[in-house]
Amino acid sequence: MKGESVRPFINRMTPTQTAVGWVYLPLYALALPMLLGVAAYLSPRELTEAQINLLYTGISLAVVLIAMFSYLRRSFYVLWDEPGRCLSAVLRGMVALYAMSLLMSLLLTALDSLDSTPNDAEIALMMGSAPGVFTGLIIFLDPIVEEVMFRGVVFGSIRLRSRFWAYAVSAALFSLCHVWQYALAYHDPWTLLYALRYLPHSLALAWCYERSGSIWASIFFHMAVNGLSLFVLG
Repeated sequence: MKGESVRPFINRMTPTQTAVGWVYLPLYALALPMLLGVAAYLSPRELTEAQINLLYTGISLAVVLIAMFSYLRRSFYVLWDEPGRCLSAVLRGMVALYAMSLLMSLLLTALDSLDSTPNDAEIALMMGSAPGVFTGLIIFLDPIVEEVMFRGVVFGSIRLRSRFWAYAVSAALFSLCHVWQYALAYHDPWTLLYALRYLPHSLALAWCYERSGSIWASIFFHMAVNGLSLFVLG
């Protein structure tokens, strides 16, 4: 916007917090889902999808709150001091998100199998089994963990060295994190193409974080998008 000041990006995460985040990232994205799957299979009592997801999100949220508390607090001060800038980043990010999503949909029109993702179908089924639990997880808890990990840790640490690679790596990891399980479950590597559906979200959320300077702006952005998505899924 003409006349708007663009400040240099400031990473408010300490080097120790960044290191902890990068160590936990593969555990969060790969190891923990598989371990919980094995635990559910071996458990004498059958674990429901709601219980497994509560465990997964609860463990990750505890790690984030314990390791990143001071980072979240510093980011909240930015939101508190400059609410207008943060709100502007959220609103403009939403416009960019839905514009990019529309373009992505047009590009993938020929691929009928990519109209909706397996993740959407799974969410719809989970909402039917325990709507209250999954609404809380998807709208309020998951965005905190995902924003800290993918925008705070990945984007924030790389952004200090390269803006291009910060967007590219964080978008790729965020998108693949949402689909890799289905590629294994279906034994079909082409399922990874569903990651394309998540690229607009990742790019818009990273832009919101970069422009606002507060991870809370992208967290609230993410919460709003998830809430709207649940509404659309019905």
